[in-house]
Amino acid sequence: MTTFKAGAEHALRRCAEVINAAPAGPEALRAALIKYGEQVDALTADQTRALQLSADRIRTIAAAQTLDGACEALNGILATCRPPRVTAHGGSPWHLHIDIHDDADWGEWFLASSAMAIAITVADTQKPPLAICQAPGCANTYPTPGRGRPRRYCSTTCSTRARVSAHRSRA
Repeated sequence: MTTFKAGAEHALRRCAEVINAAPAGPEALRAALIKYGEQVDALTADQTRALQLSADRIRTIAAAQTLDGACEALNGILATCRPPRVTAHGGSPWHLHIDIHDDADWGEWFLASSAMAIAITVADTQKPPLAICQAPGCANTYPTPGRGRPRRYCSTTCSTRARVSAHRSRA
């Protein structure tokens, strides 16, 4: 079970990274995918657009204000996915997929693998799995599977910037 959970946490971090890279284009998307162990030579314009569209759909989960809203958005995405299957492609160990096949396009694969990781995380934590940074001028998506108080910012940099800005506006 810990491997399953660790895989979902890894996929959530990858998901947030790809969502944040999507507006920057193919090289940023490629770098985000490679950072998380994906084999990507280059992304075509069609592959880039498919990833960007999938990232936008997953971002609706992060934008939800409640767990119910996140699950509603997630269920809409899961309804477009295939039934679960196990695969061991490319020398990897057996693992779950909910995309059409091992050679699915990047957009379908990203949407399906992210939705599965989000579903696993929601079932485990009963919390929204992704959030959007609340710092002024930042719209980064970040994973929120941890325990404790919910985070409002994607990084300590954004947290500090928001705190300093609030302090200055009060002074």
